[in-house]
Amino acid sequence: MEIKLDQNSLPADQQHIRFQIVLQELHGIWHEGIYIADEDIFKVNDDVWYDLWSEIVRWEPINREIGTH
Repeated sequence: MEIKLDQNSLPADQQHIRFQIVLQELHGIWHEGIYIADEDIFKVNDDVWYDLWSEIVRWEPINREIGTH
């Protein structure tokens, strides 16, 4: 079965988000960062980022303005 994401459900480019990754979901660990749309990544900083398609379990917006982090 193929899973297809509705593009409208993705965060806006440069939107501040909090998210969980597969390996840490059961431990309740959340990360904060920004969504980089053209790379499909959730970026915590220049050295730490996670791939939307293979690592992210869930995300939700953080009430901050869209812009560089």
